[in-house]
Amino acid sequence: MDHVNIETSSDDAGKAVGSRLREARIARSYSLEDLAIATGLTEAEISAIEVGTSIDALHIERIEHALG
Repeated sequence: MDHVNIETSSDDAGKAVGSRLREARIARSYSLEDLAIATGLTEAEISAIEVGTSIDALHIERIEHALG
């Protein structure tokens, strides 16, 4: 039976989401500071999501709303 490495899958998913959000931020010419102000998150929290080290669903939702 094949086993799925959940950590790797989560890491890959987190990186994909983070990459998509980073691209959307850049496409809208937002700096990390601009997005931090718009979301109420810190630049460090946003950066962690963009590189895939954080997958906090509420933070992701706030970023998506600000970029929407």
